[in-house]
Amino acid sequence: MRTSLTHPLQIAEVPAGYGMGKVGLTFCPGKKQAVALTGAWNRDLDLDVAAIVDWNAAAVVTLVEEHELVSLEVDGLGHAVGRAHMAWYHLPIPDLSTPNATFEDTWCKEGAELRHVLRSGFNVLVHCKGGLGRAGTVASRLLIELGMKPGN
Repeated sequence: MRTSLTHPLQIAEVPAGYGMGKVGLTFCPGKKQAVALTGAWNRDLDLDVAAIVDWNAAAVVTLVEEHELVSLEVDGLGHAVGRAHMAWYHLPIPDLSTPNATFEDTWCKEGAELRHVLRSGFNVLVHCKGGLGRAGTVASRLLIELGMKPGN
């Protein structure tokens, strides 16, 4: 069983550019999964949010859908992030899928806000369930929209 104590939250980070903050990627903080390809998870939401605070995130982007928040037992994630004085952006993308029209409509405003956070020198954490597919897609998009060449 993997917990927040046995396997502290790891955040992969990419500098967004000179004078800007970093984009961090990780799996879903606080998740609980009895069965997963990576083994069973029983994480502590408060400990994981504290790790995100220690990483100096100003904003957290959650890409899992509402039903995933419930099944992973982290439906209080947005409140926990807010209590820690970070902005929370819930921009759900269906698992194993690409951003849909609803995401794109929301991204027009919230993507601009996230780019502003990064340009202001603050860090943005992006996560999905496992921390790879959806999180990697949106993190890459943020970096490209900030001027990073796709090959970098």
